[in-house]
Amino acid sequence: MQGKLWVPQESCGSVTDATYSCDSQSIYVSVEDGSVWVLTATTLQPRSRISPDAYFPSNLSSRIYPIVIAAHPSQPNQFALGLTNGGVYVIEPPESKGNWGVILPLENGAGPSFNLAADLE
Repeated sequence: MQGKLWVPQESCGSVTDATYSCDSQSIYVSVEDGSVWVLTATTLQPRSRISPDAYFPSNLSSRIYPIVIAAHPSQPNQFALGLTNGGVYVIEPPESKGNWGVILPLENGAGPSFNLAADLE
């Protein structure tokens, strides 16, 4: 059996959960630093990184982070995060983007970052 491995940058902390999108094209990965990575399922290449600033209000404790991630059963670009404080956030890409970015090699290996704060208010 062959497998693939993706490990977040050391500064991000450990992976807390991961799940496939409903169309099996992406894998959503939540990390202890609050970030969420969108990986291409076939290659595990990062497509996007969603900063915790995109969905956390600025007054939340830095000790709050996603502990579970669940993909929408019929919307492949939408998922929910369950947080350590009991909160839940539903996240989808900005309408102008429509998806979680394209696969582009960047210097640090990460895809585009999204700031969803304006879209969530």
